[in-house]
Amino acid sequence: SLLGEFNKEQEAFIREKQGKTSDAAVPPWVGCPNEESLKEEFLTLSTDRRNFVRSPPAGVDFQFDYEISYPVAMATLAEDPNLEKMRFELVPKVINEETFWRNYFYRVSLIRQANELSSMAQEGGRESDPTSHANSTDVEPAVKPHLDDVLVPESTSTDSPTHEFVSDTFRASSSDLEEVREGMKKLGMDPAKRNEEEWEKELEAELQDYEVVADGNTHQDSNWESQIEEMLDAEETDLK
Repeated sequence: SLLGEFNKEQEAFIREKQGKTSDAAVPPWVGCPNEESLKEEFLTLSTDRRNFVRSPPAGVDFQFDYEISYPVAMATLAEDPNLEKMRFELVPKVINEETFWRNYFYRVSLIRQANELSSMAQEGGRESDPTSHANSTDVEPAVKPHLDDVLVPESTSTDSPTHEFVSDTFRASSSDLEEVREGMKKLGMDPAKRNEEEWEKELEAELQDYEVVADGNTHQDSNWESQIEEMLDAEETDLK
């Protein structure tokens, strides 16, 4: 029928369009700054199922179009065996296809944003300090956001770049110091109280020393008085 032929032509057109789009699509790390290290982060991302079953937090403005992201997803599957394995295990037994990719691409967007911020910080540092060009290969990313929503297995977390979000050049602020003080109070280790107790002990020791010296001086004074009296008595005897 005419309608059947039209549907066949439409399906063929859609498949052709998707095929061309898929040929042009590339994994999300291609073309990004620090492409190799970023690729390793994405490959590690697909080893933890929590990154696929946990939805973006409520209130997060994350725009996801399944049809647009599908070609990129297929290109990523071709490069990431762990991603293909995770998809086989979870879809559709645990979650549906669209939810699987939405949760995955949400974490992808977090990692890409962190990478872009790091690159911008590096570029800004190079512009402000021309001498940094010579040591550009040794420069660590200046911005390392802590991505709480990106999870990696414990066995690989220490080796994964996504684990290194806390700066090694941490400096304690006043709020950090206050938090430490509060913690010490809870443990019975109040620094102020401890200093006060030590001061009281030192003062008590000084007072005791003073009393000993004072007693010694009193005893010494009595000896002097007796000696003076003896001398006066001796003089009176001589005068007689």
